[in-house]
Amino acid sequence: MDFASLALRRKITGNIGALILFLTLALAIDGMIAGGRKDPRAFDLVPGESLTLSDVMPRGAAQLTELRLEPDDPRLAPTLTETYSGFWLGGTMWRANLDIPAGMSLGDHSLVMRYQNGTETTPRQVFNIHVLKDASAVQAASLSLTTRLIGFSAYALAALLLPFALLPMAASYLLSRKIALALRQRGMAEIYRALSTPEGQRIYFSVPPGSTLPLDAEVTVLDEQGDNELGVARVAVAVKGEAEAMMQDGAHIRPGSLASFGRLLDATAD
Repeated sequence: MDFASLALRRKITGNIGALILFLTLALAIDGMIAGGRKDPRAFDLVPGESLTLSDVMPRGAAQLTELRLEPDDPRLAPTLTETYSGFWLGGTMWRANLDIPAGMSLGDHSLVMRYQNGTETTPRQVFNIHVLKDASAVQAASLSLTTRLIGFSAYALAALLLPFALLPMAASYLLSRKIALALRQRGMAEIYRALSTPEGQRIYFSVPPGSTLPLDAEVTVLDEQGDNELGVARVAVAVKGEAEAMMQDGAHIRPGSLASFGRLLDATAD
């Protein structure tokens, strides 16, 4: 396969990989924005569902018997079940179960944690329960655009897509090696670095293993397709397998352009 075909395949593969990474990043951002907007004490549920609630133990309370989770609707009957040690920051947490009755009216409801004497706890703990008609309504109420559109978690999709980005990366690497071989047969190489210096632009490229270019020799610089001449560079550093050259006459190029030096290798061989 010739250089042009290989370069086109690598470009397409790179674009696919970039698209996958872009989608992954967009999904992650969508998930973060939705998570930042969501009230951690607000929940969207449908009749018949269950929910586990938890929070820190209020000040002055050592046991669950000193607390009660009071609903604004008697049909909601939360049950305080246990206390446990917090995983990240330690401290004592409480846990409760809440069942949404099958005939629960739609709309907003609240649960307020109180001491047994009826006063609200410190810190204040209020949970907002938004009862919706069905799963479609819950999906439509999601703060995540991804969830609203397709019904899946943005984070889950991002985690699913990310490994697929490795395939185009691997393919691009293999294609780059084939491109290097194809260019080598034509006495050319891709310029992998272009550095601006006070003396001018310095370019870096590889030469066939075991070969060196003559110092001060002129290298022709072509565009990425190898069709048009962009300028001339003079070899400044030459070691086996690598070369550095200075662009002449103020010309500037970008990495990915091609250095043509086949005639220099032929002259060296002679």
